[in-house]
Amino acid sequence: MNIKSELENSLKVLEEEYRFWMVETIKMGRGIETMEDELAQHDDDLGLARAADLRRRLASIREKHEMLEEKILAVRHRLEELRERLEQMG
Repeated sequence: MNIKSELENSLKVLEEEYRFWMVETIKMGRGIETMEDELAQHDDDLGLARAADLRRRLASIREKHEMLEEKILAVRHRLEELRERLEQMG
């Protein structure tokens, strides 16, 4: 396999990974929003201790969401690099 074919294959694999993580991050973001809405609506029903526990868990999920977004940016950067290299190869 020549270098251009290897780059094209790497680009394809990376694009698939990028799409997967984008979907996962979107789903996670929507889940976070839903949890926040539920907490806001049922804060009193849950009680202070349970609401505080859920908010701590939600904070942890937000951190993971942010890490995924950072990974997505890194993958996007790598995709751009690969596309530029392929364009230079003509």
